[in-house]
Parts: sequence; structure tokens; C-alpha cells
Amino acid sequence: MRPWTLAAQAALAALTLALAGCGQEADQTAAHAPVPVGSHDRCHLCGMVIVHYEGPKAEIFIKDVPEPLKFCSGRDAFTFALQPENARRLEGFFIHDLARTDWKKPDDKAFADARQLHYVYGHRVPGVMGNEPAGFGTEQAARDFIAREGGALFGYADVTLKLLEQ
Repeated sequence: MRPWTLAAQAALAALTLALAGCGQEADQTAAHAPVPVGSHDRCHLCGMVIVHYEGPKAEIFIKDVPEPLKFCSGRDAFTFALQPENARRLEGFFIHDLARTDWKKPDDKAFADARQLHYVYGHRVPGVMGNEPAGFGTEQAARDFIAREGGALFGYADVTLKLLEQ
């Protein structure tokens, strides 16, 4: 066997292993699913009993923590997720899709991948922690909400700590 052939085979094997590792990481992210909010669950950020308050709730999965961290609001969840030390460990982020559930008593069957939602911020509906990034599964549902309640449309990447300070 020629030396360059051995080198090529070794490089191919290394690439295959590297890609397999990437696939495992992606599978871990895909493996997370939101769980129902229990009657005694407390917000990971502020400690309040989650079900005592209206508005969308959230759950975050971080690396090496098997259970989701639960939040009484999307605002608290984004505040946690956007911290640099948490952002790099983020494996799953779910928020109630308000296109599929009610603001007053959100149904946990309406949790959706936060990265896929369209957000309205600056609206008139009071959130438990102040202005709430309200997530919608469709842009049209978000625009309908804006027509009723005001606010502006944002994508997931546009929700920043600076925005949440406003």
C-alpha cells in the first residue's frame, strides 16, 4: 500500500469520526422535549411559583443537566439563555407558542422551539416580569397580535439583552 493512501485513509477516518461526533451533538439537542409545568415548579431565575402567573412560560435544557430549567416568563428565560456562560451550554429552549394557546392560561402542549418562533416585543399585554417577548409559530399570528396589542416583530436572534432592557 502506498504511503499517501494510508494518509488519505487516516484522514478519511478522522473526518468520519469528527462528523459522527457532530451528529451526536445534534441528536442530543433534538432529543430534548418540553415537559409539563408542575403546580409547585418555581422559576429558575426569580423563584416564583410558575403557575400562579399568566403569560407564556419557558423551559431551557443546558448541557449536563438532565431536567429542564423552568421559567415563569419568556423574558426570564431569554435573560438566562443570553448570558454568555449559559448560551454556550444551551441544548434546548422552548416557549409557549401563543398562536396555539391562550395568554391567561397557556397549555403546555403548545411549547415550541424558541428558535423557530416570531416574537412581538413592546406590546400592551402585561407580562409577569414586565414587557414580555411573546412568541408565535407563524409570522401572520404575530402580525395579528401586533394589530391588536401593538409592539414590533423580532426574530429569535433579534431578542437581545439590550432589547429586554427597554
